[in-house]
Amino acid sequence: MERRPVLLALLPPTLADRAPLPAPIGRTALPRGVGALPVREGLRLRIRWVQEMQAQMVRELARRLGVGACELGLSRLVLLRWEELVRAARGEGLPADFAERMPRTDAGVLPAEFRLAAGVPVAEPKPGPRTPGQGSGGGFGTGTAWDGHGERPDHPVLVVRFLDPALAPLLPDLAGLVAETGSPLSHLALLAREYRIPTAVGVPGATERFPTGTPLAVDGQTGAVTVRDLPRAASLPVAARKESAA
Repeated sequence: MERRPVLLALLPPTLADRAPLPAPIGRTALPRGVGALPVREGLRLRIRWVQEMQAQMVRELARRLGVGACELGLSRLVLLRWEELVRAARGEGLPADFAERMPRTDAGVLPAEFRLAAGVPVAEPKPGPRTPGQGSGGGFGTGTAWDGHGERPDHPVLVVRFLDPALAPLLPDLAGLVAETGSPLSHLALLAREYRIPTAVGVPGATERFPTGTPLAVDGQTGAVTVRDLPRAASLPVAARKESAA
């Protein structure tokens, strides 16, 4: 984020903790790089910058109001309407029914692979053999499958269920990007193409088929993702490789 503030435009607004934002420049309080963007993208970044400042303000209000019987915090802050939050910040107290308000239940994550039956989503895979994904550009690349967690391997191929814009900071230096859902017009796919990262979307069961550590080849033109054989030298002991080289 500090190196490329434009990535902020690809991340959804959130009240959760986020990495420190880059320092603003000039008197506009906007991040660097806005003027170098096309008008549409520059406007989008300006709007997101304002949203982020609003989120920081709301987080600070939640910290200051985090006392009393209701124990107001970020988890319950969403239960307040904006005018109610303003009144609470003025010291006028919380709504009388605030303690009884309950957040909406989480509907859960949609299945990564599903079909339509009579217009209704059915959570089961399509019958028949699995088809390759859809190419999203970026050329051809090889590397090691990585789920975005833990230690980043050399030449990582990021394998995910969906193209979450929050993954944008992981894109630099990827050897490939594979997603079970999404389209070539997704924000993350577009950004990956700008980075010239071989990208395949709509790859059925990718996270189960290609766990972290799997050597992969990604064709950004056809969308094919295949498990590649390791170079023979890589499987030999060090001494044997030296002897072979001699």
